[in-house]
Amino acid sequence: MKYMIIYGRGLIAEEYCRFLRARGMGDGIACFAVTSLGGQGAAFCGLPCMEIKEALERFPEAEIHLALQEKYHAEVIALLRGLGRKPASVIGLHRMTELLGEQGIEQISKACPELAVRRCPHDYSMLEICPREQTKRKFTFYPMTQVPLSDRDMANLRMTVGKATGSEAKNQNLPIEGARKCGSPVGSLVGDREAVDEVLYIAMATSAKDARVGHENLPPFVHPVLGGAASCEGERSEDLAYDDEGDNISEYNHLYSELTVAFWLWKKAPKEKYLGLCHYRRHFLLTEEVRRALAEGRADVILTTPRLTFPNVHKYFAELPVTTMDEGDFQLMLRLIEREDSEMARFSRDFLEGQIHYPNNMVIAKRDIYLGYCSFMFKVLQGMQEEYQRNNIARPERYLGYVGELLTTVYFAYHHKKWRTEYIDYELLKEV
Repeated sequence: MKYMIIYGRGLIAEEYCRFLRARGMGDGIACFAVTSLGGQGAAFCGLPCMEIKEALERFPEAEIHLALQEKYHAEVIALLRGLGRKPASVIGLHRMTELLGEQGIEQISKACPELAVRRCPHDYSMLEICPREQTKRKFTFYPMTQVPLSDRDMANLRMTVGKATGSEAKNQNLPIEGARKCGSPVGSLVGDREAVDEVLYIAMATSAKDARVGHENLPPFVHPVLGGAASCEGERSEDLAYDDEGDNISEYNHLYSELTVAFWLWKKAPKEKYLGLCHYRRHFLLTEEVRRALAEGRADVILTTPRLTFPNVHKYFAELPVTTMDEGDFQLMLRLIEREDSEMARFSRDFLEGQIHYPNNMVIAKRDIYLGYCSFMFKVLQGMQEEYQRNNIARPERYLGYVGELLTTVYFAYHHKKWRTEYIDYELLKEV
């Protein structure tokens, strides 16, 4: 058996280890390695973890497999070259999701022949799953940390997607059933129409740390807003808005992520009929039908395609190494929802034990709906921040952004029968 050293200590390295073990190759992993331990523990995923020089001394014949973010690859390959070695394989997030995606497609297709599963054409990291007979009733699925699926997870996947078809009893906890096309079919209405550019204002959350992507052809209703502007120095561009204008939480961007821009949008409250939030890399794919529904006021809420999440949304966000929030954050969030609305709190507890959520805090809604959503969400998020500050409890970066995804989910799931909702895809822009 050939032994290998996995160079990396993070989510990608952990998932690569799990991938190899699922294929019966786990016994070949000698250890994990890093450039410098720097106070990190001497074990990872139940195996030794050591600095690369020591690893090479102890296992001189082992192959080296890089498993870390792409931005570190060149640096680590150069370091290995200086040690007279080169990697046998180079795994980044893109390749890891490809490997797990291939495994997921194979596993789901075999176990659930009534479902269609394929790679998402708009986001390399996602799969699309839908009933073969109802392809518009689809979900996205993130294979990282989810594949391989347990027998129980597979049963939940089949049940959740099956309920979306209407083939089983209606379930109050499956709001995708509330999705309706927004009124009349395309082309069936006559008369003058407002252009969507005049009724829609989408704030595009950006930051100083963004990767380079193509923004040359942004539609006029997408407005770039710099998140975390309070900590950015230098001249300001007239082509950008800044989230530290007026009443703001810009200085806490490291905790709220894109939601400091959502806060800015809430307080700025542009006059347009519809308000929304997208990311610098993730943009709504507004079909002609959806654009017309917005221009004619026939839609209330636009959300991204629901995402399947296992073992359930609660554990995925609070326990798996995908987010920076934990169980304490989850329970505090529920207590603060209870303070606002006890019925919504009961609904939230039940719904978040299920398998779907609405990802990325990407929402378009009629102005009054969007402002009401923000009012609810920021009461809870700021309440959490204040609670931790009072008790001198430090929390990791981005944790409130992840809590926001749960609040976005339960708010629109709870109200789904009240509003005409459309679920649409988003596109992940490529780096340039």
